[in-house]
Amino acid sequence: MYVVVIPFFLAAHLTVDQPWKHGPEYTFQVQVNCTAIPEESIYGSVRLNLVSKLICQPKTNALSCHFEDSKANSFVVDSSDPSESVVPAGPINRQPAYEINEDQFEIKFNARGLDGLMVNENIQPRELDMIRMIVGQLSVGAVLDGTRNDYTFDTTENFTQGECYTTFKIDKKLVGRPSYAKPSYALDPIFGLKDGKIAQIRKIRNLHMCTHKVPYFFGSAESFRDGSDIISEISLSDSQIIVTSTEIISSTSNVITTSKVTEAVITTLYENVRVRLESIQPAKSEPPAVKEAEPASIFIGRWLIDSSSEEDN
Repeated sequence: MYVVVIPFFLAAHLTVDQPWKHGPEYTFQVQVNCTAIPEESIYGSVRLNLVSKLICQPKTNALSCHFEDSKANSFVVDSSDPSESVVPAGPINRQPAYEINEDQFEIKFNARGLDGLMVNENIQPRELDMIRMIVGQLSVGAVLDGTRNDYTFDTTENFTQGECYTTFKIDKKLVGRPSYAKPSYALDPIFGLKDGKIAQIRKIRNLHMCTHKVPYFFGSAESFRDGSDIISEISLSDSQIIVTSTEIISSTSNVITTSKVTEAVITTLYENVRVRLESIQPAKSEPPAVKEAEPASIFIGRWLIDSSSEEDN
C-alpha cells in the first residue's frame, strides 16, 4: 500500500496485508534548541530546549496535524559554544510558554512546498509563529529534477521570512543499507531513491533578498508589539533535508542578533530546529476538523492570506 507522507515530495510503501481503514498516521520527532550568548558574557550562555511530537494524517494536498507531549526547559551553562554538549550550571527551569498546545491544524502544500496553514482563529500569534518554524521543515521549497543525481540551482523559496532567493544543492550517493532500517515501510521521494542510497537537499538562503523580512526569533512575543524596543536581525539561515529508504530528517540552523533600544548589549541567538520521521502506524480514526478554522500565511508575523490589510494587523 502506498501512502503520501509529504504531498508532492515523499510517499511510503507499506508492507501490510490489507489497507488501513482510516489510513496512516505519521509521528515526527521535533527538537528545537536555542542558545543565547550575550556579548559581554564570554564564559556562559542560556539554553532553551523544546521536544515534542508532531502527529499527522494525510488529506488531499494537505496534512492534518497536532502536537503532543511538548516539553520545554531552559538553563544556564558555562560554555559559550552553542554546538557543545553541556551540563546545566544551575537549576533547570520549565518553560510552559514554549510548549505548543494540542489543537488540530492543517498544512497545505503545493508542488514547491508549503502553501499555507489552516488554524483555529483564536490561536496566539506567538504560538502560530512557532508552529510555522517547525512545520516549515516539511517544505522542500522548489520543484526538483528527478533525472539528475548531483546538481545546484538558484530559485525563490517560500520561507518563514517570505520568498527568499535560495541556492539548492542536491546530492544523491550510495551509503549502504543503514542498520536501523525498518522493514515495514520504504520511503520513495519524487525523484526516486534506490536501496542503499541517500539524498541530501541543502538550502542556503540569501537573506538580503527576501520579500518579507521580519524581526523574529523562536518564541518571541515582543517583536510585533506596538512600541517594542527589541531589534533583531537574522544573519544566516541554512536548511537540509536528508532522505534514505527508511528515514527523513529535516533541519534548519539560524543565527540571529538581538538588542534593545534601551540597552547597549547585543545577544547572538543560535537556533536549531530538527524534525525526524519516527513511525508510520494505522490511524485509529479520521482526523478531527480544525475548530473555528481560519487560513493563515506561512510567513511569520502575518495572519489571514485573503486580505493584505488584515495581514498587516
